[in-house]
Amino acid sequence: MTEKDQKQAPVTRSRSAEAAETMERILQASIDTIARLGYEGASMKEIANAAGVSKALLHYHFQSKEELMLQSLKLLSSEVAQEVRVNLAGGTPSLTMALDAAQGLFDRLLTNETRVAFLTEMYATATHNDTLQRTMQRYVELEKDLILEVIESALGPFRDQLIMPLERLAMLVHTSIVGLSIESVVNRDEDKLKERFQDILQILASALFLPALQRERDADVGQLEAEQER
Repeated sequence: MTEKDQKQAPVTRSRSAEAAETMERILQASIDTIARLGYEGASMKEIANAAGVSKALLHYHFQSKEELMLQSLKLLSSEVAQEVRVNLAGGTPSLTMALDAAQGLFDRLLTNETRVAFLTEMYATATHNDTLQRTMQRYVELEKDLILEVIESALGPFRDQLIMPLERLAMLVHTSIVGLSIESVVNRDEDKLKERFQDILQILASALFLPALQRERDADVGQLEAEQER
């Protein structure tokens, strides 16, 4: 690396980091503003003001409001994905781990009122906005892929014992999360909602993984009995 390159490198990295921070600030501002004002009420000007940037800069990064929404949805998905991957790291694949991971996905969404309000507004607006509907369809695919990744990582070899394709199971879990999240807008009893989602997971586990679940429970009982005999 030449002396000129060495001088330019820190500047380039600094500008790159600053641009990334600006982008994240814009995306977070769009989530917060839409959660607060609704999709129609959150103009690009409102979002730019909330992000502390000019409207011209906002349009430079995002040619349309729908593109901004897609990137905002991707940010939400990536944040949850990172949290879940950290929790899965180093764990031993099992059915219990898969159930806990799915429950974790739901809990992370439910405990963030801004996320819930934003997603609920996006789904509601998509019913009469064709462009946004296509955006939400792309988001659903992202979420399905995330849930699929979680199931595959958490189940490990147990995934071969499924009696349903993984993709269909991922969509069932996604549909349950979305339905209960929307309900949480009018029902803020988080404990009850978490309990209901846990019931859904247990029903799915019993129906789809009964042999694996029984073996896992038998192994736990056997280990406990062995420890008691020592």
